[in-house]
Amino acid sequence: MMVKPILIIHTTSMLVLLEAFTPSSLPSIRISHRSKSSSTKYIGPLHALGDERDTTRPFINPETPNTKRNLVIRSYVDTNTDVESKTATENLIGESDERLTKLENQESSIRDVASQLSKITGTFDKERLAFPEIASGEVSRVFSNISYQKEQQGNGNIITRALHAPGSVAGAAALVAGTTIGAGILALPTATAPSGFLPSSTALCIAWLYMTISGLLIAELSINRIGQTGRTGVGLLELYKSSLTKELAWVGSAAYLFLHYAVMVAYISQGSAIVGTFLDEVGIGSSISSIHGMDQLLFATFVGGMVYLGKPSEVENINNILVLGVITSFLGIIGLGVGTADFSALVAPVNQHPELVVDAFPICFLSLVYQNVVPTVVTQLEGDREKITKSLVIGTSVPLIMFLAWNAVILGNIVNFPDALQTGLDPISFLRSEGVGGETLSQFVSVFSELAVTTSLIGFIYGMLDALTDAFQLPVTGPKFNRWKPLLFAGALLPPFLFSLGNPDIFYEALEYGGAFGVSTLFLVLPPIMAWQQRYGESNNSLTVPPMVPFGKIPLGSLWKAAGTLILEQGADKLGVFDFFKELFAKQGWFS
Repeated sequence: MMVKPILIIHTTSMLVLLEAFTPSSLPSIRISHRSKSSSTKYIGPLHALGDERDTTRPFINPETPNTKRNLVIRSYVDTNTDVESKTATENLIGESDERLTKLENQESSIRDVASQLSKITGTFDKERLAFPEIASGEVSRVFSNISYQKEQQGNGNIITRALHAPGSVAGAAALVAGTTIGAGILALPTATAPSGFLPSSTALCIAWLYMTISGLLIAELSINRIGQTGRTGVGLLELYKSSLTKELAWVGSAAYLFLHYAVMVAYISQGSAIVGTFLDEVGIGSSISSIHGMDQLLFATFVGGMVYLGKPSEVENINNILVLGVITSFLGIIGLGVGTADFSALVAPVNQHPELVVDAFPICFLSLVYQNVVPTVVTQLEGDREKITKSLVIGTSVPLIMFLAWNAVILGNIVNFPDALQTGLDPISFLRSEGVGGETLSQFVSVFSELAVTTSLIGFIYGMLDALTDAFQLPVTGPKFNRWKPLLFAGALLPPFLFSLGNPDIFYEALEYGGAFGVSTLFLVLPPIMAWQQRYGESNNSLTVPPMVPFGKIPLGSLWKAAGTLILEQGADKLGVFDFFKELFAKQGWFS
C-alpha cells in the first residue's frame, strides 16, 4: 500500500514549504492548516515510520533542533510502507528545512541593515510621548476649540451654549493657499526665464517639497509647545525663543524682520510703478511723479492708511473683494494666454539651460512662503496631526499648480521674441509694454499685478505689527495698543519706504535677497535645528506628537544642506566673488 501522509504546517514560511511539497514532486502529499480544535493524534519522524506507531508527539526533524518552526506531520500509514516514498519524503523535508534556514538568515540580515539604518536616521523614543493614545490614533486631537453662542428661549431668557468648533481641512487648506499666493508670483517669470521652463519647473517642485517639509516641522513644534504650555496661539517668534538658544533666537527674530522688510520694500517699489501708471492715465503723472519718492509715498500711505483707519472687519471685507479680483484676473490670464502661447518652443531643448537654474531658487522659495500661518492652522484643527498634514499638503499643492501654469503661459507668450528670456528682463513688463498675446491679455496681467501687490502688502503690514507688538510685549488691542499705534505703523512702513527711495526698480532684487537669506534662514535652517534638538537632543522633555515628517534625520539634514548651499552660493554671488575669480582666471588665460 502507498503512503498517504497529510502535512499540517504552522510556520511564517508557508510559501517556502508549499513550494517544496508540490503535487508534481510528491503526489501523495496534501497540505493544509491544522485547526486549533483538532484532536488528531500524531506519529513520529517519517524515517521511523513502519509497523510502530507513536501517537503522542509531533514530527521534529532530528537534524534541525529548532522546534519553533512548529512543522507537524500527520500520517495515516499502511503496514506495508513503501520505502521509496519514505525516502523521497525525507529528502523533500530536508530541502524545505534548508530553505527555512536560508530565510531565517535573510531575515537576520534585514534586521541588521534596519538596525544600521535606524542609527543613521535616528531613533525616536516613543516613551517620551505624554499621550500615547494620540500617537496610536485612538484620540485624534490634542485639544478642543469651543465657541459660545447665545440663544433666546421662548420665555425670553437668553442662554449661552458651548459648541465644538473643530475647524475643517478645506478651510485650513484655503488659508494656506491664500497666504502662499502673493506678489512673489510676479517675480517668478523673471527668475525662471533664463534657465527655461523645464529646469525651472523642476526647481519649483523641489522648492515645494522643502517648504512643505518645513511647514510640517513647524506644525510638529507648535503642537509640542501647546502640549508643554497648555496654551494655544503659539507664534513663530515664540517658537524660536522657546526652542533655540538665545543667540539663535536672535538670528530667527532678525531673519523674520529682514524677510518682512525686504518683501515690503519690493511691494512698495512695485506699487509705486502702479501709482505712476495710474497718474499718467489720468493726466497728472508728469507733475506728481517728477517729485522723487512721491509715487512710493502715495502707495504706502494709501494701503497703510486703509489698515490704520479701518476696522479689522472692514479691512477684511475690502481684502476679500481684492482677492476675488486676483482670482478672476488670474483665470482670465490663463484662459487667454493658453491660446496664444507657443508651448512647443517653450519646451524645446534649445530654450532649456539647467546650468542657470540655481539662481531661480531664491524666488521659488519666496513664492511658496506660508509658514507664518501654520500655528494658526494648528489651532484651528485642534492639533490633529492627520488633518494638519492634509491641509498643508493640499494648501501648498494648489499654489504650485497655479505657479506652473502661470510660468507656462507667461513664458510661452514671449519665448519667440528675441532676447525675451535674457537674464534681468521682466517678462511681465515686456508682456504689458509690447502687447504680446493681445491687448486684453496685457490688461489682465496689469490688473492681476496691481491687486496681488496690494493684497500682499496688507498681509505683511499685519505680520509686521504682530512682530513688533511681540518684540515690545504690547497688547494687540485696547487703550495701550492705541497709544502705541502711530509708532507701530511707522516702524512697520517707514523703513521699507525709505529703502524703496534708493532704487525705484528694486522689486526683483529685494525679493531675491529675501528669498536667499530671509526664507532660507527662517524656514529651512531654524526649524530643522529645533526639531533635531527636540527629537534627538539630550533633553528628555515629554512630547505630544511623534515626528510628522518621516525618515528621521534625513529630511532635516537635507533642509540644512539645501539652505546652506543656497546661502553660500547667493552670498558669494552678491559679494562679487564669482565675478572676481572669473576675471582672474580670464586674465590668466584659463578660460575666456
